[in-house]
Formats: sequence, structure tokens, C-alpha cells
Amino acid sequence: MQIKVNSNTLARLLAAAWQSYRLGFLVALVGLLLTLLTPHFLTIDNLYNVLTNVSLVAIVGLGMTLAIASGNFDLSVGSTAALAGCISMSLIVNNDWSVPPAILVGLVSGALIGLGNGLIITELRVPAFIATLATMTILRGVALIYTNGRDIYLSGKTDYKFLSGGRLLGIPVPIVLMLALTIILILVVKQTRFGRQVLAVGSNKAAARRSGVRVSLVVWGVFAIVGVTAALYGMIISSQVLTANGRLDTGLELSAIAVVVLGGTPLSGGQINLIGTLLGSLLIETINNGLNLLNISSFYQQLTVGLLLLIALTLEVSRGYDLKNLLKVEKTSNEAA
Repeated sequence: MQIKVNSNTLARLLAAAWQSYRLGFLVALVGLLLTLLTPHFLTIDNLYNVLTNVSLVAIVGLGMTLAIASGNFDLSVGSTAALAGCISMSLIVNNDWSVPPAILVGLVSGALIGLGNGLIITELRVPAFIATLATMTILRGVALIYTNGRDIYLSGKTDYKFLSGGRLLGIPVPIVLMLALTIILILVVKQTRFGRQVLAVGSNKAAARRSGVRVSLVVWGVFAIVGVTAALYGMIISSQVLTANGRLDTGLELSAIAVVVLGGTPLSGGQINLIGTLLGSLLIETINNGLNLLNISSFYQQLTVGLLLLIALTLEVSRGYDLKNLLKVEKTSNEAA
């Protein structure tokens, strides 16, 4: 039997394939290009380095994915990461705490910060953009006050370096944490009532509330999770550079939002693509790694992230999402909640 495929059908099939696998195609293309340009790219050590860097931005990106799927986002993740890193390391260096409880306190501080963001959004009816923009500045100031504007240097307590430099079954700890977090969030979204409610709230808060969803509790939970992922990122980075201060992690919110949007989770909410977030992180960090190997200035890395975010947002607009109505939609949804 002969199957005939006309040009229109083929075009639709190719368009569908590109929509589903575009990030995979782009990552493969960039990887091939870098393999041709430098012999140092396709080595075991460098690939481990790329995946470790991917895991860092992906960890906070996964939390941001949940926030965006709920119809919100968090601009304070960089400041949360800096403050959590300062708190955790200061307990170890200045108060002689052991590492596990210091890490636990850092995670709890991130959760409480996220919960505070959620309360501002739901109880004070402040749009997420405004609320987290304010807390971004507030938390950065708190971190600088907490450290008196000084650096906290890790001396001794080498166990803390396990967060960034340790290995489990031969796999770097940040990669293990990224994979574990991905699996947990996928199970949460697909198998729990909370996960379904997150998507319902992101689709239509008013309709979700009429259906019996306690919207405020869902928003609190989402922002608490975002805070935990940001805190985890901050502690990994501080253990990696052996320093904590209130100036670390600036611009993290841009990277987190970029990998989420690149990964296919729409800013309009109600949909989620956690695997896409991982691929978005892989694309950005592969490009950054290639720029480093080619001895191109790190300033171009920021340029790359900005351009990729611009392209992703342009695609969002082309799919019908009106960015101009962001604050208006959030305000209406908060009033309904």
C-alpha cells in the first residue's frame, strides 16, 4: 500500500515535530557546532561541568516553573538565594554549627521567605510582579545588613563543600539534586491534588475558587517551594565559591524565567513543562560553556540569556499571550481569590 503525503500535511508534521522537539534540536545543533569549533567541548570532564552548571540554574528554574504555571512568578529568587547562603554559612563559620542543621535552616528560611511573598500577594492583593520586585530589594538589603556588607569565608567545615563538589554514586551532588527535584515535582503535578490545583489556579483563579479550590493556600505552597529551590541554589553556589555575601546571585531571576519560558511553560499559566525547563537550562549553559571554551568574554553570556528570553517572549506573544495585560490579569485574579 502506497501512502501519499501532500506538501501541506508534511509541513504540518514538521511544524508539530519542531514545536515538540525544538529545544532538543537546538541543543544538538549547538553541541555539534561546538564540537567542530573546539576539541575541548566533547570531553567527559567538560560534559560533567556543563551538566553541573545546568543543574544549578535548573534547580531554581523548576521552582519558577511551578510559579509560572500557577499564573505568578518570583523576581526575588536571587535575593532569597543570597540571604539563605549567608544564613547557612554564617551558622557554620560564626556559630560552629554542624552542616546538616545549617542547611536545614537555610531551606526553612527560603520557605518562609516564599510564604511571605505568597501572603503579600493573596492577603494584601498585591500583584506578584510588584510584590516580588519589592521583596527582591528588601531581601538584598537584609542580606547586606546581616553580613554588615562583608564576605563570609568558609574555613574548615569542608563537609559543606559536599553540596557543590561532592558525588553520589559517581554523580555530582547538584545533578543528583536536580534529578530528584524534577522527579518529585513531576509526581506532585501529575499525582497529587495540589498539583492539579496549581494548574487550575493558573488557568483561572476565579473558576478554581468556585470549584472549591483554596486559592490562597495553593499560592502559599507554590511560593514556599520556589523559596526552597532558591535557597538550595544559594547554598550550593556559596559552597562552590567558598564565600557568602549579600551581592551573590544577582540576575538569577532573569535566568530562571528564561529557562522556563524557553522550556515551553507559557507565562499565561495553567500549563507546565518541567522537562522543557531542564532542556532550556541545558541550551543556555551549553552556549555559555562554548563561549568560555572559545575565550569569549563572559559579558556575552548575559547578552545570550537576554536574547534567548526575548526570542521566547516573542514566541509567547505570537501564540496570543498579551504581556501588556500582565498586571491587569493578576489584579483581577487576586480580587477573585
